[in-house]
Amino acid sequence: MVKFHTVASLLLLGTVVNAEAGAWTLQRGQFWGKVTYFQQRTQEWYIGQGRSGSPGTRARYDFAGEYASKAAFIEGFYGVSERLDLGLQIPYFDQSFINTTFSRPRTASGLSDIRIFAKFRLVEAPVLLTIKTGAKMPTGEFRNEDGLIPVGEGQWDFDLVAQLGRSWWPLPLYGNLDLGYRVRGKNGAIDRDPGDEWFLNAELGCNFTRRWMLIGKYEMLRGDPALLFGQIEAEIKRISYLMPVLLYSFEERTVVEIALRVSLNGRNFPAGRQWVLGISKVIGGVD
Repeated sequence: MVKFHTVASLLLLGTVVNAEAGAWTLQRGQFWGKVTYFQQRTQEWYIGQGRSGSPGTRARYDFAGEYASKAAFIEGFYGVSERLDLGLQIPYFDQSFINTTFSRPRTASGLSDIRIFAKFRLVEAPVLLTIKTGAKMPTGEFRNEDGLIPVGEGQWDFDLVAQLGRSWWPLPLYGNLDLGYRVRGKNGAIDRDPGDEWFLNAELGCNFTRRWMLIGKYEMLRGDPALLFGQIEAEIKRISYLMPVLLYSFEERTVVEIALRVSLNGRNFPAGRQWVLGISKVIGGVD
């Protein structure tokens, strides 16, 4: 137990393993908060069925189209006990799509669907095993427009995630793997039943100085086809990213990070690069 708490303190206070995605849990009474900003501008996407070219081909939008998005996430986790964390995520999106056939850009902005989480650590050795559950509430506005990703989707979703974490202390190295399944409810207002999703997040991080850390991340989402009006099969959505992340820790419990999120493949998703900037802080607990 002492070894676990020592390693967890180093990870959470010195380098801050991402609490929203990692198997590590907080100390009792400890709070972890983070604000993250995403920005993307691209003229390419991964095409789906019924388009010119094979599904999954990376191509330019028709009619010189361009997609631009900005997003901000406010999230936090609170350590109810040494093993149990509760969390909340509030997203905001601002996006637009334009091509030569539009008189003006199509836009969508506002709060997206809010998510709530619970994490319970089951096993400490030889690896950490944590079960994470989540629910997405239909708080955002659903708008189905060509070129835009809906800010809200109009239904409840429920996540079940197995999280595996390992520290190789005294080496300044850690790894984490999340494997999850998302059950997606039905949007009764438009008779749309989105397909369930599998998702995977893997990361490997290393401190190369006391304050600097480099992380490599891989993210993947694979969705089943949606059903419209109970029988019409809609297009699937898939995406995977590779993301190098550079973190700097200052004032012991505050971390700033910058990342480049690069799309690798997908279907019916914008392609290209996203720039990511985040700041996180831990409050409470034992120093």
